[in-house]
Formats: sequence, structure tokens, C-alpha cells
Amino acid sequence: MRRSMKAIQIRSIGGPEVLEAADLPVPVPQAGEVRVRALAIGVGKPDVLLRTGVYRWMPPLPAVPGAEMSGRVEAVGAGVESIVPGQYVLVYSLGGRCYAEQACVPATAVTPLPDSIDPVDAVSIPNYQVAHALLTEAARGQRSHTVYINGAAGGIGCAVIQLCRRAGIRVIAGAGSKAKCAFASRVGASDTVDYGSGDPVAQVLELTGGAGVDLVLDHLVGPDFTAGLKMLAPFGMIVSFNMLRGWPDKDLFRELRANLERSPAVRCFTMHSYDRDPASRRRLMAETVGLFAAKEVSPPVYRRLPLAQARQAHEMLDAREVLGKLVLEP
Repeated sequence: MRRSMKAIQIRSIGGPEVLEAADLPVPVPQAGEVRVRALAIGVGKPDVLLRTGVYRWMPPLPAVPGAEMSGRVEAVGAGVESIVPGQYVLVYSLGGRCYAEQACVPATAVTPLPDSIDPVDAVSIPNYQVAHALLTEAARGQRSHTVYINGAAGGIGCAVIQLCRRAGIRVIAGAGSKAKCAFASRVGASDTVDYGSGDPVAQVLELTGGAGVDLVLDHLVGPDFTAGLKMLAPFGMIVSFNMLRGWPDKDLFRELRANLERSPAVRCFTMHSYDRDPASRRRLMAETVGLFAAKEVSPPVYRRLPLAQARQAHEMLDAREVLGKLVLEP
């Protein structure tokens, strides 16, 4: 067995330049862990949050980023009985470790997959799990006939579009350019809003005849976040699942009261809410894997790059040019 492996690690936080190729020892699975040899590795915004040091659950540095990997089990640690060497699996590790030829992760972060799911498609499963959770768990009790999502050309945005269309929900996709809006339409969006060319609230209200939407899925937030309350239908909800543009300028509670006629709601969401509820996490994952196995969803892949080009992948993310999913291959 080789004693070293290729990996990408960060020793300090910063831009894409902090992603360094490294030869690291092949990890040995400890009790309760599984070692997986990568077939494909997903690249996403959580990796950028870790790289820039703003991720709330930062691992100690130096660290190997990467939350998504499909591959084959190489070895298991003591006490692992449900997963065996040779098994085809998905790794979804919110603590990183996946930008590597092999990774040791807790067995709880590993999901067996049917061989019918392509390894490159498989690394998008976590995006669809998040989208599934946003629509069914974060929006619990919300009957959504119309959904608006911003950043719709990304991995989670594409997943939301496809899941909404599957459920018969009208989905309005917000994106920052005409090209991204056209891409969202090809993925399946009912309508699009180019917020790079005008006020998204006015555009959404025009598309809905002034009625507004039942659910807004927002991973940008930013100074104008509270303006989004005006695009809600009565009893509508905004779910914030990231805040890539920073904090709102206006006081949220004051703005909620200012829009009282809508009885509006705002919820913040993270998959870490399931850290103490592993049964629900497994259920969501099983339901999502079932969609992939049945070919009911089809994740669009933007580029497939060698693992050694992780820095270039992050440059694409930072330039906001990615349409769909970025994938690294060892």
C-alpha cells in the first residue's frame, strides 16, 4: 500500500492561492471511522467559507477542505459494522477532508450508494439533500405554490429548481446575469429574475401579478435583505441558508413589523441543525439518494478538473462564473 497520497490543504486562510498541493500520509481509520478512496470530489461554497476562515465550524489548520466525495471504501476502523471495504459510497463531511485521494471520516458521514449512480453525479447529492431540507424541513408548515430562489445558477439553486418542478411548484430563479438566467431556464425554472439589471422585488411582484411568493430561499442576505419581505405573499417565509453578501442594513424586527399585513416569517437554516438528530439526516439522505437512483433529477456539471487544479476551481467560484456543479477528480 502506498504510504502517501496527493491532497490539497490550507495552512492559512485567504484567497485561492492558499490552496496548496501536498503529499500527505495515507490516513489510518480510527475507531468509528472509514477510509474512502476518491472517485470524484465536489466543490462548493462551504469550501470557500472554510478557505476564507468564516466557516462557523472551522477545523484547526492546516486542514484539507472539501465536504463531498464519492468513492470506494478502502478500510474501516474498529466498531464499524454497517460499511465494508469495497463498498461504493458517498462521503458528506461538513468538517472537510475530501480534497484528497483518500479520506478518513466518521462512519456517520458515509452513505452506501447503488452502482447505478454515476460518481460525478453523486457528489451533487448533498446539494439536493440541502434543497430537499430547505423545501420540506426549513419551510415546515409552509404551503408553497410559488418559490423564489436567488443564486439559482449554483449547485443548490439548480437542485431547488428541479425539486420544485418535480413537486409542481412554480419556481422563480434569481441570478446576476442574463446568461445565468438563461441557464436556470434550461435547468427548469418557471421564470427568471436578473437582479444584475434591476430590483428583484419589483420583478418578482410583476411576475406574480402583485401577489408575491410563498417562500424565498436566500443565501445572499446583504444590505438590502429586508426589502425581500415585500415580495412575500400573506404568511410567506424567507429562509436564509447563508449570507454571502453580509448583514442587512436595517433592523429585521422593525421591518417585519413594517410589513405586518403579510404576517411574514424569517428562518435561518443550516444542515448542522441535524448534528443532534442523525436519524433525520439519514432519512433526508436516503430520500435524496432515491431520487438519484430513480433518475428523477439530473445535476448539471460545469467543469471536471484534476484534483491538483483545486485553486483554479476556487478562482472560478470567486469569479461567480460557475453554472451548476464543479467537480475535482483524483
